[in-house]
Amino acid sequence: KAASANKPRGAAASPAAAAKPARYVVQVGAYADDASAKDARARVERLGLKTFTQDVDIQGARRIRVRIGPFESQDEAQRAVATLKAGKLPGVVLKL
Repeated sequence: KAASANKPRGAAASPAAAAKPARYVVQVGAYADDASAKDARARVERLGLKTFTQDVDIQGARRIRVRIGPFESQDEAQRAVATLKAGKLPGVVLKL
């Protein structure tokens, strides 16, 4: 019983980490100014997709990432990209 009591503890940590599903986002673009980011968000949201932004510093320059998600599967993220492309907008799937 002592061995089986230890086994679940060790086993619980690994499968939980392994079973944790990957999450995906779709990046529409990274913009230098608020107006461009706002415009991109509006165009994406007109297609029925919910967006969020992320301010980042890339090599000393501020960029505003416009993203969609997160998604539970890569397939879901790819469907969002297809919607973007149908609306003549860019999109790339990123795994978190």
